[in-house]
Amino acid sequence: MSIEYLPVHWLSKDARRKIIQFMLTTRSVKQLARELGVSTTAVRKYINGSTHPSDETMIRIFEILAPYERDRIYKIMIDDLVEALNQLIRNIDDKSLKEYIHLRLKRVIRGVE
Repeated sequence: MSIEYLPVHWLSKDARRKIIQFMLTTRSVKQLARELGVSTTAVRKYINGSTHPSDETMIRIFEILAPYERDRIYKIMIDDLVEALNQLIRNIDDKSLKEYIHLRLKRVIRGVE
């Protein structure tokens, strides 16, 4: 998948924080800040939740990922998107909308198989 087509704008603040935390398992705050083109203060704010990385910063993360980091980052994204979808489904009462979701998810699953 091309980086510019990743749906990072849909990522929750929590997922963005988890991705930054994961990136810090293999880098120092200073190194990650340098690689992302942000300040060390910004990285610390991402971790403590007082702010979150922009879409541009998230795209930059995918540009600097080491191959061994990709699977974990993609899993964080998948979990985040699935949880958002689950929350939406739990809040829909209309049977026709649930059927529509079911049909759309079938198409997604077929694309994965």
